[in-house]
Amino acid sequence: MRYTDLLTISMPVYERKEFFLDALESAINQTVKCKIIVVDNCSSHDYFEKLCKEKNISYYRNASNIGMAGNFGKGYEIAETKYVMNLQDDDLLSPEYVEWFLRAVNLHPDIDVFFSDFTLLTYKGELPHRHILPFGYIENGEEIIEYGIKYKMGFPYMTCAINRIKAFTVKEITDSIGSYDWEWVYSKADSFSFYGESRKLYKYRIHHDQDTEKSKVNYYMSLPYIYDKVLKEKVSDNRLKKKAAKNAFWELIRLKSNTNDKTLKKILNGNSKYQIYIREKLIESYLLKIIFVIPNEVFNFIYRSLRKIGLID
Repeated sequence: MRYTDLLTISMPVYERKEFFLDALESAINQTVKCKIIVVDNCSSHDYFEKLCKEKNISYYRNASNIGMAGNFGKGYEIAETKYVMNLQDDDLLSPEYVEWFLRAVNLHPDIDVFFSDFTLLTYKGELPHRHILPFGYIENGEEIIEYGIKYKMGFPYMTCAINRIKAFTVKEITDSIGSYDWEWVYSKADSFSFYGESRKLYKYRIHHDQDTEKSKVNYYMSLPYIYDKVLKEKVSDNRLKKKAAKNAFWELIRLKSNTNDKTLKKILNGNSKYQIYIREKLIESYLLKIIFVIPNEVFNFIYRSLRKIGLID
């Protein structure tokens, strides 16, 4: 049996039991074995602890709930290997994930972030994703930033094995919500080296109890900020800056479309960095200000019509 002490697969969990065993076994059944630790964000039951004892897997339980992003960061904090891969409890790893990770590290010992292509695991079966990703050795992550602007954000953070020293800390992302993983990786990408494996080594499950699905408002609220305040600031090419600003504009439109009037009012009265950013954009743009006061029922009819004829993707 082959084993590596370079990588820990950390599994952040909280409450949900439905997919956990399948995800855990996909980590256990690797062609090259590695350390595995389950990080429990103070669940109300002992299901994860009991299963870890049964499977002889390391288990760590937070004393209190530190939030989803914080629990991801905890995995980096408590692991002892050079690299850590956060496997979400509802997803699946290909049996060869660790094997291909090691091949990449052996070829390029300096890489900070290893990632792979992935598929979507849906109720209709396994499907391809829509993102365009760079592959191979990427010495400087500026290419990652440019891809995020040109082809819209889609970096597969969930597939990443990250140098633990370079990974985010619990404290670093405490004020981040929604796409905190994209915000972090795009803000740091130009200081990292990457390796993208074109093989589909990860299955990202789409389901109704998904964290992203349950917190869509936070997700939509964070995207325009990332385009405008992170990606746009990272590039010097004016064409890319304009493209990032355009992407931010359309993400604000998408936020409007996917938020009811009551929730939108709460957002506009909030004090997070994302909410402050949105208020600033409405002050800057008279067009956005007008759009945001249109009743949602009317706006959504217009929005759906524009999407139907292809003016909005």
